Amino acid sequence: MDSNPRDFASVYSQLKPALDELEEFRKKLKSKGSKNGLISGLIVLLIGLCFIVQLKEFYLLFVLLAIGIWIYCIHSKSGELSLFYKNNIIRKMVSSLCQQADYNPGRGVPESMFTISGLFHSPDRYFSEDMISGKIDKTDFICSEVVAEERHVSYDSKGRKHEYWTLLFKGFLFIADFHKDFMGRTLVKNDSIFKFGFGGNRVKLENPDFESRFDTYSTDEIEARYILTPSMMERLIALDKKFSQKMQFSYVGSSVFIAIPDSANHFEASIWHTLSKESVAEEFYMICALLDIVNDMNLNTRIWTKE
Repeated sequence: MDSNPRDFASVYSQLKPALDELEEFRKKLKSKGSKNGLISGLIVLLIGLCFIVQLKEFYLLFVLLAIGIWIYCIHSKSGELSLFYKNNIIRKMVSSLCQQADYNPGRGVPESMFTISGLFHSPDRYFSEDMISGKIDKTDFICSEVVAEERHVSYDSKGRKHEYWTLLFKGFLFIADFHKDFMGRTLVKNDSIFKFGFGGNRVKLENPDFESRFDTYSTDEIEARYILTPSMMERLIALDKKFSQKMQFSYVGSSVFIAIPDSANHFEASIWHTLSKESVAEEFYMICALLDIVNDMNLNTRIWTKE
């Protein structure tokens, strides 16, 4: 796009035609959904009128049901709008920021890679989308939004079974080549609750700020200390502050896995209102921050050589 891809004003001006097209498409979809909803809602009201003598005290329920159907019919168009937004806006943003990166909204980090990271339990339900992958200078990377959940079953006093789900992780999972084949596995956790069979030992490091923020576990303490140099520890601290979240890291195989918690559902457009410039800016700077991880961690500097 522009010679200075980090200039949001310039990128926004070049995205403006596509954004205007998005707004027209939103209005068209909303109108179509509204018409479908009105027709369906009127049918429900007419059915209610047919029974108003016998069920007059329930007619308000028919009115509420008709309104609910109208809202649902409009909202059902959100997916179509978001896909347009992803393909025509987000993809162009990614390309402008990194020519060697590709954005695929329908793909995500495979569940197997999420599990290999060792940062979480194996999930019972897993969903991933909005994959950004490619190369920044010398470093291959892959990143996507992830929602991982764990299934629980409980029984009440009468022996009845109840199923519920708890969130293991929601946010971005970023994976990059570390250009070193690790002999062991090293995990840097942002909490002290770590009890699910990793098999590693707690590693105490010399940086007090790092120790107060993270707990480090490894199956190879010597290797962990080679990985977590004073410079690397400072970089991880800076990254954690940058994202203002409890980030977690693991060094497995020849990759670094970075879990970035985020409760938002990114790269989506609302059918109900115009996409604001501020919303576009938020997504732009989030993509910038994700792509910056490679340089923030100095991954293009080849300290080690793969065997």
